[in-house]
Amino acid sequence: MAPSITDPRYAHAEGFTTVAFGRGGDFICTGGSDSLVRVFYSSKAERDQEAITLEQHSDNVLTLSVSRSKIISGDEEGTVFCFDVSTSALAESGKLSVEPSGTVLRSVLPARDISISSSERQAAIATDDENVTVVSLLDMGLLHTLTGHRGSVNSVSYSPDSAYLASTGCNGTVRVWDMREDEPSCISVMHKMAYVCEPGNSMDQSKARWSPDGRFVAVPCSDHTIKLVERGTWQASAALGGRHTKKISHVTWSPNSRYMASVGLDGQVVVWDVAARTAILSHATAGALCQIDWNPCGNMLAFTDGAGAMYIWDDVIPSDQGHAPPYERQSDVVHETVASHDDNDMDSAPIGGLFDDGDGADGGEMDSDGADDDIDDGEALDDFVVDDDGGGYAERQAPRWMASDAPAHAFQPGSTPWVSGRRYLAFNMVGSVVAVAQDSYNSIDITFHDKSLHRDVHFSDSFRFALAALTESGCLFATTTKALANDHALRSADDAESVLSFRAFASWSASADWMFKLPLKEHPRCIAASSHGAAAVTSLGMLRLFTCGGVQRHIESLPGRVVTCVARGDLLLVVLEALGSVKSNMGARRLEYEYVLMTMDGQTRVARGCCPVGPGAEIVWAGFSEEGHPATCDSKGMLRVLHRYWAASDACWVPVLDTRRLASERGNHETFWPVALSASQFIVATCKPKTRFPPFPAPILDELDVEVPLLHTDTSVGQQEAKLFAARLFGDQLSGEAERSGGDYPGGASGQSRDDLEQDKLLLRLIQLACKADKSQRAVDLAQMIKLDRSFDAAIKIAVYQKQTTLAERLMRIKDTKFGSEDDEYDNVHNSDDDQPAPAALNARRHRPPAATYGQKQNTATSKDSSDMDLSEDGADTVSTKPGGMAAAMLEDDGPELVVRPAKPPVTSKPFNPFGVAAPSTSMEIKRSDSFFKAADLHSESPSDVSSRAASPSKRQQREDGAAIAPRKQAKMSAFQYKKKAPIADDADDEA
Repeated sequence: MAPSITDPRYAHAEGFTTVAFGRGGDFICTGGSDSLVRVFYSSKAERDQEAITLEQHSDNVLTLSVSRSKIISGDEEGTVFCFDVSTSALAESGKLSVEPSGTVLRSVLPARDISISSSERQAAIATDDENVTVVSLLDMGLLHTLTGHRGSVNSVSYSPDSAYLASTGCNGTVRVWDMREDEPSCISVMHKMAYVCEPGNSMDQSKARWSPDGRFVAVPCSDHTIKLVERGTWQASAALGGRHTKKISHVTWSPNSRYMASVGLDGQVVVWDVAARTAILSHATAGALCQIDWNPCGNMLAFTDGAGAMYIWDDVIPSDQGHAPPYERQSDVVHETVASHDDNDMDSAPIGGLFDDGDGADGGEMDSDGADDDIDDGEALDDFVVDDDGGGYAERQAPRWMASDAPAHAFQPGSTPWVSGRRYLAFNMVGSVVAVAQDSYNSIDITFHDKSLHRDVHFSDSFRFALAALTESGCLFATTTKALANDHALRSADDAESVLSFRAFASWSASADWMFKLPLKEHPRCIAASSHGAAAVTSLGMLRLFTCGGVQRHIESLPGRVVTCVARGDLLLVVLEALGSVKSNMGARRLEYEYVLMTMDGQTRVARGCCPVGPGAEIVWAGFSEEGHPATCDSKGMLRVLHRYWAASDACWVPVLDTRRLASERGNHETFWPVALSASQFIVATCKPKTRFPPFPAPILDELDVEVPLLHTDTSVGQQEAKLFAARLFGDQLSGEAERSGGDYPGGASGQSRDDLEQDKLLLRLIQLACKADKSQRAVDLAQMIKLDRSFDAAIKIAVYQKQTTLAERLMRIKDTKFGSEDDEYDNVHNSDDDQPAPAALNARRHRPPAATYGQKQNTATSKDSSDMDLSEDGADTVSTKPGGMAAAMLEDDGPELVVRPAKPPVTSKPFNPFGVAAPSTSMEIKRSDSFFKAADLHSESPSDVSSRAASPSKRQQREDGAAIAPRKQAKMSAFQYKKKAPIADDADDEA
C-alpha cells in the first residue's frame, strides 16, 4: 500500500508537543503546553474518536514514556505522574481504561525525559539538574541518583534488557551506565558527541534512543547526522546523514531495527534504511517538528510539531518496492540472548552482523545471516504474527498463561498515593489521617467527622509513617520500606528498623500510648486496629497481635501473600493472594484471593476460604459493615459481604452492589472510592472519570443505596425482592453476630421485632402483587417467610380481598402449622384448673376490643382520618388500614404485655381496600355498613345461616351498647368457615 499522512490533528495548544505509542500499538499518547495528556486510538477506524484526556498536570507536559501497562508523564514543574493502562478493558469492551496511580517524582526542576525499564519496575528520569534519577515503580521510592554529568541532562534511554542506560547532557556528553549492579556505575563517556544546547528549551534539545534489538544507541549529533554507538565497544560504528539541514530533535527505530525515522527543526521527517545507511523516504512540513515515534507492532509513524498538531503516517515502508517490512522483529528474546553472553566477551568484541564492511563507517549491505544467528527458531513470537502479505499490520495472538511469581502487592484500605505533597493514610467513618510532606519530616493531621467525639489532632512526624489505621479509641501508625509502601518520601531504607506506634485518643490512663521497634529485615505490610487491639502483618510473614494497652498477646506465621487486613470489634479479616494467581506472557495477571477471619486474640478461626473477584479484577478495598459483615470491593466495582461466617461451613460471599452498573445507569463514567458500608448504603467518595482516588481537600461523600444484583430489578417485583433480600441478609447478620458473640440483638427484643416487622412489610407487598397476578404458589412461598403472627393474618386478609379462596385456606393451614391454633391454646387454658390464672397474653386475647368496622360506632377520642394502609411504626408497631379498606386491630408485643391499638375509622364508604388498589367488581351484595369479617362470613355461609343471623337484632344491639364480646375464635377469622360456640360470658355473643 502507498504511504499516506493524515491531516494535522491539533491535540494541544501551540508549543512543544511530545508523542509516544502504546506498547501494543493500540493507542497514541501526546502531551503539550496546555498541561494535558491525551490518549488517541491508533487504528484507522477509531482514530477519529474523542481522545481520553488526563488533567493531572498543572504545567507544560515535556515528556512521555509508555510501557505495557503504564503511562508516565513529566512536566515543567518537575512533577512526574504515573497512569495505569488496562489493555484487558480494551479487549473486552473496546474502550481503553487509563487511571492515575500516583506521583512518581516531584522535582524542583523540569522533567525532560523518561525511560521505563523492560521489567516495568524502574524508571529513569532526566531533569535540568546534573543527575539522573532512578525511581522504583513498585513503591514510587528513590532507588539511585546517577551523578557525573556536568550540566543539565536532557535524554535517558534504557537498553531493551535494562542492563544499560544511555544519557545525554546539554554539553554534548553521552554517558552509558551499567544498571546490573546494586550501585550503577558509568562505564563509558563520549564527550562532545551529541548536540550542545542551552538548558531550559525543549525545542532546542535532542534525544538518544536504543535500538529494539539492543545493538546500537542512536545519537543525534552536531553535524546533523545520527551516529550509531555499538554496544560493547561503545564506539560510533556508522552514521546516517546528508538530509537534515538543521538540528535533529528526535529519532525512533522500527520494531525490527531495520529502519529509523528522524525529525528536525527543518520540518523534515526522514526514514532511513539502517543497513544501507541511506534515506529512503522523506516528508517536509511547514514548521519545526518536535518528536516522532514508531508503532511497536506495525508500519506506522506518529510525529508532532510546535503548533500542537499530531500527524500519523500510515504504511510508511512501501513493501511493493522491495523493502522488508519494519514490524518483523528479530526476536522477542533478543535481550535475553544478549544478557546471557559473557560480560568479557561482550566488552571485548563488537556484536557484529549488521555492518560487514571493513571500516564500519562507509556503506555496506545487509548481512542476511548475521542478524538472525542469535534467533532460536523454536522460540514462538508471543504477541504478534508476521504480516507476510504486505498489508502493513501485525495480528496479535492470544496470551499464554503461566504461574505468577510476582509478589503480592499489599495495600492499606482508605489510603491514597501522594498528590501535591499530600496523601490520606486512612479515611473511614471515624475520620481521616492526612500526611503532608515537609522538607525533613511529615506533618500528620487527624480529623474526626464527629467533633463531639474527640478533638482534632496535629503533630510533626519525624518517622514519616507510611501506614495508619484509625479507630474511635486510637490510631495505629507504622513505618515500612520503600518496596512495601506507596510513598516516595520515606526516610527508612531496607536496612532500617521499622516502628509500630499507637496513639490513644481518650483513656483513663495518661500514658496509654505505646511503640515497638521491629527487628531488622522485618517490616509491616499492612496494619489494623479496633477497640479490641491492634494487628500487624510483616514482610517475614508474621502476624503480630497487641492489646490496646500494648501487650503482645499472639504471634503466628502466615503465607507471604497477604494483601490487606482490617479489624472491627473482636474480629480480624486477613486477605491473601491465592496460589491460583497466574500471569500471561503479555504482562496481564489473573488474581485469586483467600481470606482468614479470626478473633483479635488469635485463638479462634471463625471462617476461612476463597475470596472471589470478577474476571480480571483485583481487590481494592476491604472492611466491615456497620452490622459486622466482612466486606470487599474489587476493581470492577462489585461489592460483596461475607454472610453466615458465624457458621463456618456455611459462610459465603454475597454480592450486594454493582457500582459500575450503577454509574452506567446514571449515564456518566464517574468512579467510586469505597469508604464504609451499612445495611442500606455504601458510603463512597465520588471521583472524576478515569480517576481512582479522591481529591484534596476532604472529598464529598456520597451514599449509594444497596441494590442486590438480582434479575429483573427494573420491575416493581424485582425491586421489592432486592429490598427484601437485603433486609433479610443484614437482619440475619445481626442475629448471627449476637449468637456468635453471646450478646443481645441490637435494641433488644423490641429491636428484633421491629426489624422482623420491616421484613414482613416487604413480604406483604410482594404477596399483594402475587395475588393480583394470580400467582398463588408464589404467594405461598412468600408467606412461609413471614415471621410474625399478625403479619400472617394480614396476608390472609389480602388473599380474602383478592378472592383467592383456595390460597386463603392454604395460608390458614400454614399458619396453624407454623404458629399454632389460637382456639386450641385458649381451650387448653380454659379447661385447666380454675384456680390457675390464665397467662397475661391469653387474657389480652380474650378481652381485646372488637375491630373497628364500617357502620359501627367508635370512641370519638380515637377517630381520625385514615391514610393508606401503613405497616409502619408509630411508637409501638401498629398496622392500620387504608381508606375504604378492611379495619383491624393488630396486637403488638411491647414488653411483658400486649398493647392493643384499634384501627382508625375510614373517611369513605368504599369497599375495603388494604393497599389502596382499585377494588374489583364483587359477585355478591356487601352492605357498606358491614364489617370485613361479617362480609367474609356472608361470602361463605349458607343462606339459612345468613337468615338466622339477620333475625337476631339483640346481638347487634348488644354490640352497639358496648357490651362485652367473646374472643374472636380462629375459625371465625376465616371467611370460609362458621362454627358457633357457646359464649364464655353470659353477656357475650359471637363476634361477626
